[in-house]
Amino acid sequence: MNKRKYIVSISIACLALGACKKSAFVETNLNPTTLYTVDPADQFLAAAAGCQDDFEYYYDVYRAENLWMQYATSPAGNTPGFARVTGNFNERYSKIFYGRVGTYLSDVAHLIAQMKPGDQAKRVYQLNIAAIFKAYYAFYVSDINGDIPYTQAFEARYGGTLTPVYDRQAALFDTLDAQIKAAVKVLETPQTATQIAINAKDPFFPSGIGDATQEATQWAKIGNAVRLKMAMRLMKRDPAKMKSIVTDVLADATQMASTDDSWALYAGPGYANGTGNWNPVGFCAAKPVVDFMTTTGDPRLKMFYRPALKTSTFVGAPTSPDDVAANANNFLHSDSVYSQLQHRLFAPNYDEGDGNGAGTGVAFFPLLTYAEYCFIRAELGNRAITGDDAATWYNKGVTASITYYDQRAVAAGIAGYNKIAAGDIATYLAQPKVAYNPATGLDQIVCQAYLDFFRQPSEAWAWWKRTGYPNTTSTIAWSPLTANGGTPIALPRRAAISVLLPTDRNYDNQQAAFKNMTSDGNWGNGPNDFSGRVWWDAP
Repeated sequence: MNKRKYIVSISIACLALGACKKSAFVETNLNPTTLYTVDPADQFLAAAAGCQDDFEYYYDVYRAENLWMQYATSPAGNTPGFARVTGNFNERYSKIFYGRVGTYLSDVAHLIAQMKPGDQAKRVYQLNIAAIFKAYYAFYVSDINGDIPYTQAFEARYGGTLTPVYDRQAALFDTLDAQIKAAVKVLETPQTATQIAINAKDPFFPSGIGDATQEATQWAKIGNAVRLKMAMRLMKRDPAKMKSIVTDVLADATQMASTDDSWALYAGPGYANGTGNWNPVGFCAAKPVVDFMTTTGDPRLKMFYRPALKTSTFVGAPTSPDDVAANANNFLHSDSVYSQLQHRLFAPNYDEGDGNGAGTGVAFFPLLTYAEYCFIRAELGNRAITGDDAATWYNKGVTASITYYDQRAVAAGIAGYNKIAAGDIATYLAQPKVAYNPATGLDQIVCQAYLDFFRQPSEAWAWWKRTGYPNTTSTIAWSPLTANGGTPIALPRRAAISVLLPTDRNYDNQQAAFKNMTSDGNWGNGPNDFSGRVWWDAP
């Protein structure tokens, strides 16, 4: 049939009958293989799914942050160069710009803005939930990079610039805090129009929260917690502003209250495929953490690590390259001598070789847990920044951390795992090195937060830079790191930044950012000096 004649025939028929609307005519002739409309919730889902990837785990987590933070060692032991930033590190920067996390979340706002007013009114909560997520991720990227493009970024497809300027980190933190504060206020405000929930397209809460109002409340809790998290970064740079933000946040009644409020990405077993870059096999448990957890009877020990095959006990490997050299024979058989990372806590579909095949559990990637929120409140109380009782919030944090990891261990399907017994947490909290002591309170708070960050080593790294804990004399005593017969090893403090080619459109803006960061005096000797510091990481 001649397609042109067919369309003309339809047009004549519609005109003759007077009942065929233009919209119906258009719909009749759409190409079924072309996507003409996009649901904003789909872009939110795409951003959520892309905020974690196997490259970040392969390079940033397994081979960098986990080793620097002494959670684990490499299979053959840490080498003298293990605390260097490699060219593949800093996947978070790639994801926001090249992995399109930032673009997808910007799309949400533009897609909603292009709708009819009545449809826009139904997606007010969606718009502001996406704004919180986008602001958090920009903070996450800036955290180790310093100045980044943000206010002018992600807008090229909507008529914006292809050469976005770099926001200075100090100004960016103000911008992000203001955006989140505004979003929280909207999410707490009842809307005239019935709101459409993101619901099943929000993998941070895969079972669904409920109606759109409940969803908005949940994200308002996350927004307030993120503001506290960001404010803590200002502690050494602008303590007055930090206190002002903290006071403002805690004046709001909408706060995290249980592990159910924890913000994490949850995914099916195939998402973190144990046969690819997600594979945690071979990495040994680190001696400082294992020794502390063994001594205190920490219930999380069996959640974090596997018993050593040779002894069926938990044995940590030395972390210092000099100690590795002295134990070279053990590392020849490290998979037998030392405990390893608990495979399925990282890759739930891993086949343990026990005849039961691949696992079918749930993967999880925490962004901000209720336990972290509690430890922030405990630290604020300990430092007398708020009137919070430090001991109460510390105990809540430890309880929440153990409870949450117990839930995740069950959901991940760790082979042979048994849930913690009633009373285990109380017994642990009574241990001499665990029971809160005001004289060593800050040390204990940060070290327990450090344990909670086992699946979030980037945050452990940030807290270490901000507080100085853990260290070689803290509650959890790290091993002194030396190489080549006693030469101290310094840990990195920021990412090394790839320099754009002079032919790149945004070369000049990046150079201006480098000049700004260098003027601070702490940034180091150029973009690749990972011993330098970003703005918030003041000496």
